[in-house]
Amino acid sequence: MTYIENSESAIWKALGDPRRRQILEALSDGPKLTGDLVNLCPDIGRTGMLRHIAMLSEHKMITVRADGRKRWNHLNPDPIKAVCNNWIARHIDGMASSAARLKQLAETEDEMKEQRP
Repeated sequence: MTYIENSESAIWKALGDPRRRQILEALSDGPKLTGDLVNLCPDIGRTGMLRHIAMLSEHKMITVRADGRKRWNHLNPDPIKAVCNNWIARHIDGMASSAARLKQLAETEDEMKEQRP
């Protein structure tokens, strides 16, 4: 497995957790303070939220900027876009060729029905 595949696997794993997806969704509206993100999931507390933020930051899906005592969290969609585009690129060719074969089979079957007496 190459570094890129390991990196992609880590990003997919990070996206697999519903709380981390909730964080990313909240940040899609703009930067949020860490305290605001903690309030999204009060059941896990500040420590649990900081672990999720650390994982997202480690994989560069978010950036955290300190402003005095405040910590601003910013979404970085580029790694998510990259793994999604890479995954789609790997599978789209196969799907397109399967669709083309299906279309060809359907057209051939229609032609055969028209030729029958």
